[in-house]
Order: sequence, then structure tokens, then C-alpha cells
Amino acid sequence: MLRLQVIVVLWLSLSFAQAVAAESRLSVAPYLGVYRPGLGDLVDKEFKAPVAGIVDVIDITGSTVRSQVLFPNPLPKLGLGANAGLEFLWKLSDKYEFIVGGGTWEAYSRALAEGGFYLQGEASDVVNERTAKVSYNEFYFGFKYNLLRSPKKYKAYYRLTLNEIFDIDYREDLIFLFTSGVAEGVKKSMILESQATGLMMLQPGFGLDYFVRDWLSFGFDVSYMIGFKRVNLGNGTSKVDFLSTDAVSIWLPQRVDPVTGNLQYLSQNPVDENDYSPIKLSFDGWKSSFKMNIYF
Repeated sequence: MLRLQVIVVLWLSLSFAQAVAAESRLSVAPYLGVYRPGLGDLVDKEFKAPVAGIVDVIDITGSTVRSQVLFPNPLPKLGLGANAGLEFLWKLSDKYEFIVGGGTWEAYSRALAEGGFYLQGEASDVVNERTAKVSYNEFYFGFKYNLLRSPKKYKAYYRLTLNEIFDIDYREDLIFLFTSGVAEGVKKSMILESQATGLMMLQPGFGLDYFVRDWLSFGFDVSYMIGFKRVNLGNGTSKVDFLSTDAVSIWLPQRVDPVTGNLQYLSQNPVDENDYSPIKLSFDGWKSSFKMNIYF
């Protein structure tokens, strides 16, 4: 429903632009840039959550006892994610241009850790690889106001767009490679996936275009994404490679809340299998991009 409202507003805006701009000029701009949103609880809490659980341990007498294990492997903050897309501009006057565009963004984080774990009651050294990927698509429209302009040379501008962020996906992979003991060479994996509902954001920014030809310019802009709300990760699924015969009850770094269906993160020092808290995402952050403007 939200996307339908955005499309209606866009259609009305385009109709207005066509009515006002009898001498409008179209340009197309592929762009490539970087963006690092804060992501709120995902980076601040879930990335620091360990793998924990209850394991069977065979002691020196041959008896089996239940013991809690904790294997921390915190992820570093996401690197600068690549943001790429295509933008169209209609010149309404020497001062104003109408913008519409779309793109995609994704970023990664990876961590390695060594330690001890248990499988089928036996202790073993393990190497754990943990990776995370966040991605989304976006659609936006708005206006550009030219602050300074020298025809066929350069223009400095302010821009403001309304962005819809959608198809927000999160995936986390955890791989345990057992390197000693009876489980040497065994690999166990866990795949965690979830999605978030779309959200609306404002993107104010400043930029500069430099003309190398009458029909071609190169530009750079810097902007800040401002969200209207924080969103939940939901529709979570998990694939765990551990079997019942492995005598391991895993507490994953995240789980789906059985009541709300939203994703939760595990405490860094969990008391039990229910020591989880809600995850709220924020996509506020700085964005920059390089563009090649082709004029028609």
C-alpha cells in the first residue's frame, strides 16, 4: 500500500513537471557510491551475540554431564557498502530539476575465531567463520536546486529526495570446523536469514557537476539518509547442521520471537535459552556517489 501511494505521488509530480517544463531537458546518470547506515541493534547488539547452548560432556569417569557452553565471535561493524543505480533528471528551469531513480545497496562483515567446542560429548578445537550480509533496493524521487551555475562548465546544487527502501534482506552464516579429537575434519554450519518491511526516508544532500562536453558531465554528491522510523527484522528462518546425535542444543545469535514473529538477539552472557531481546533497525547514515550525466 505504501509503494502504491509513492507511485501515485510520483505520477502526479511527473505530470506537473511535464506541464511546467515546456523546454525541459532530460539527462540519465548511472551512479556508483558508498553508504554506511548505523543499523541500530543489528550492529550494536546482534553482531556481538555469541553462539551458546547446552552440550553433553563425557567426563573422565565415562559419565555424561550437561554443561553450558559459550562461543563468542563478534562481527566487526559493516564496511562501506556499495550503492549503485540509475537516475533520471528533467530540467524544469535554470534553477530546478526533477529527479527520479532507483538502486541497490549491500554490505558485508566477516570474523574468524578459534576455541573449544563439543560434539557427541567429546571436546575439540574448532575454527569458526562468521559472515553477515545486509542488502536492499530503493526507489526515490525529488528535486534538485542549482545554487551556482555556469552554463556548459559546472553547477553546484542542493538536492532533496524521498526514498522508499524495500526488499531489505539479512543473512548470517556460521561455520564450525572441528580440527582435533574424534570430530576432526567435521564441518557444521548454520544459516540465518530474515527480511524487514520497507520504510520511507529523506535524503538531503549537496553536489557538484563538471561538464566535459555539452552533453556529458561528471558529478559527486554527499547526502545524509534520515528515516521516519526504525524497523523490525522478521520472517526469520534458520538451517542448523547439528544433529540430535551430536548431543548439542544450540542457542543461535538470533531467533524469531514466538509471539511477534520478529527477530531477537541473544544476550552476550545468556542465562538460558530465552535470554533474547528485540532487534530494531535504523538506516540513518551518510551516503556519497559518483555520477556520469548524459544529456539529451
